[in-house]
Amino acid sequence: MSRIAGPRLFFLAMPPPAWVDDTLVRLARLGVDKRLRSALFAPANWHQSFSERIFSPTEEECAALLQVGSAVSASACTLHFNRIDGSGDLPGRIHWTMRARGVPKPFAALLQEVRGRLCDAGFDRIATGVTPHMTLSYCARDTLDKIVLDPPIAWTIDELCLVIGGGDPYRYDVIGRWPLLPEIDPPATQSGLF
Repeated sequence: MSRIAGPRLFFLAMPPPAWVDDTLVRLARLGVDKRLRSALFAPANWHQSFSERIFSPTEEECAALLQVGSAVSASACTLHFNRIDGSGDLPGRIHWTMRARGVPKPFAALLQEVRGRLCDAGFDRIATGVTPHMTLSYCARDTLDKIVLDPPIAWTIDELCLVIGGGDPYRYDVIGRWPLLPEIDPPATQSGLF
């Protein structure tokens, strides 16, 4: 079933395949895969958004956002997903999401840099205020109070990508990628934050 129509252009970060594989093993131990079944968003598409989408982008919009991406200068940041929750109003429209507690300063700085560059280029409408998260399902049938992830699942975002999402099955085609600067004072552990 195709839930998403038309191509969409936006900034995101995607975890490497080895991280996805390890996380899938962890989620399987918790029974998440069995509870979501076919409602599990394709793991190859898991991501952290950094902008809203432009639907059916023009070549000019693609070129302009490639320039925005190349102007971004920010440090890598590590997220620690400590829980999964699921909320929504209608069955089949419920999101199950891995969440990190709080907003790490390096994440906020990266988001602010992307937002600032988008606004400078005249793309105020797609500048966003996302929180650290990764959506596992956009169409779960049931809500979920909370699954605690102990220990948390750490992911270092070290690259910003510009993608076009689309196709059947839905996928992200990376049209631009930019490595982030080394993480400033990466946390050895943040267990006290969880």
